Amino acid sequence: MTESPRLARILCADSAPERPVARRGNDWLTRADFRQRAMAWQAATEQVPASRVGVYFTDAYEFAAALYGLWYAGKTALLMGDRLPATVDLVAGHVGAFIGEFDDRPGLPVISSPADKPKGTGGTLPALDPEHPAVIVLTSGSTGAPKMVPMALSQLDTEVGMHEQQWGAMAGRSLVIGTVSHQHIYGLVWRVLWPLAGGRPFVSEVCRYAEDALALAEGESSCVLVTTPTHLARWPHQPGGRAPGNWAMVVSSTAPLAHRHSEFGHGYFGVPVTELFGSSETGGIAWRQQTIDDVWTTLEGIDVSRDRDTGALLLKSPLLAEDDWFETGDRADVYSHRRFRLLGRLDRIAKIEGKRVSLSAMENRLSDHEAVREVRALVLTGKRTETAVVAVLEPFARDRLKTEGKRVLTRELRNWLSGHFESPVLPRRWRFVEQLPRNAQGKIPQYYLETLFEKTAAASANATTRHPVVLKHWWQTEHQVCVRLRVAPELVFFQGHFDGFPVLPGVVQLNWAEAFARKYFGDRLACRNAFSRMEAVKFQEPIRPGRELSMALTLEPERSRLQFRFHDGETVFSSGRMVFDGVQEPV
Repeated sequence: MTESPRLARILCADSAPERPVARRGNDWLTRADFRQRAMAWQAATEQVPASRVGVYFTDAYEFAAALYGLWYAGKTALLMGDRLPATVDLVAGHVGAFIGEFDDRPGLPVISSPADKPKGTGGTLPALDPEHPAVIVLTSGSTGAPKMVPMALSQLDTEVGMHEQQWGAMAGRSLVIGTVSHQHIYGLVWRVLWPLAGGRPFVSEVCRYAEDALALAEGESSCVLVTTPTHLARWPHQPGGRAPGNWAMVVSSTAPLAHRHSEFGHGYFGVPVTELFGSSETGGIAWRQQTIDDVWTTLEGIDVSRDRDTGALLLKSPLLAEDDWFETGDRADVYSHRRFRLLGRLDRIAKIEGKRVSLSAMENRLSDHEAVREVRALVLTGKRTETAVVAVLEPFARDRLKTEGKRVLTRELRNWLSGHFESPVLPRRWRFVEQLPRNAQGKIPQYYLETLFEKTAAASANATTRHPVVLKHWWQTEHQVCVRLRVAPELVFFQGHFDGFPVLPGVVQLNWAEAFARKYFGDRLACRNAFSRMEAVKFQEPIRPGRELSMALTLEPERSRLQFRFHDGETVFSSGRMVFDGVQEPV
């Protein structure tokens, strides 16, 4: 994918030593500066016998120089996403030293900065070994315990080459500005390694505020923004306003971007927002630009398939060690070997504001608190996505709840979690119950927990008796989905309709058709305010309690209408079309 390994040759003889590598404040740091700083870090880390070193810097330029210094010293960098006490304690058991911004730790060397002028900074440096174990990335495993993912330099180089092949010409020599940390794989690749490999400068500081990123862009001929859905969702702007500066690309990753925020980014920055999908374990997988096409397309050289039993997305990628299909933790509908739509996570690793959190690990930590007898953590979605907790308290803690109040107890439990989890993922909503809600099999369904957070008990009761049971669903094409349903006898709609011969009202069938269409087609279906009329509606057979049936939904974006059909084999219960004003953009 690349011309020779790009990353391995960054510090070899350079014909353009004055070319800028990074911008720090108002100063520009050149390739010659970078080479000298990297060799200083090499000299410093060669004095440490450890082969693995914990790394944490807030400055991306210093981080990059230290990384190359470690590689030339023959060492592996264990990247730390934070310096929480629990993280430092974990890493300390796997490394022989720390470099960067750390407090001194007894028994482990800490190198905060190398000598300013190391000896022997002249001469030609050889290329690095592509198979050198370059980095170890910390990520959440499916069990909730942190997992260490090793990556060879060749893996990083292959991924960078994929991105450079796809977007290098578009980005050119743009200044790369980031709102994400370089200590995670996304920031490592896009804020540091991709700019280095493509010969484009990057900003050393992370931009914590939109105003900082915009100020950096002013006066630059071209810029690339590396950001997240959380930042784009909160980006301050005036309605109809345009961002200052000239933007060649806006890149977003760590979580799916809401369609409305993709539209905002396109209008505000003047270019489509390019979303990236991948993980620490798999590397980059696919990309999309929702304002043009909301289906994911794999990076060149990557193929996808789908497990028929679990619905899991399967992957073949040159970034993986094995040649066989790799099962990801995501459910998907797959349309071809390079195109698919994501349907959500299979496991219990969630993303809150772009931060990965193991709900299992959170439950385990809360269970260690003396006040907690039993606990479940979940993710609630609404105006914001947030973590919530349902817990059964010990008797003494229930007494405290009565005398001291809920706020005191939840603050104590949040503090208990704060040494192990970052602030954005800490629970915001809590429910203390006498016992966890279980079904007849003794299991605790997710939906039972979610109903505890409804505004009223009546709303919870209605939620359980107004919707059919979804048995399965499958996509026929990108525009047609089929849903297999069971019409439960306890639905409230059967009461009084009709006595002695209950049937499902036609208006309920219309409501279900629209509701499920919005669930599966999302923003591709025109908004409810654009509804115009019904066409060709027929109710041919009654739907009785307990009936299993299929609902076929077909979106016609070029004609701005939705077709529905309730049937069971050759038996058709109802069918028709919903027509909306205005034409939807075809996918």
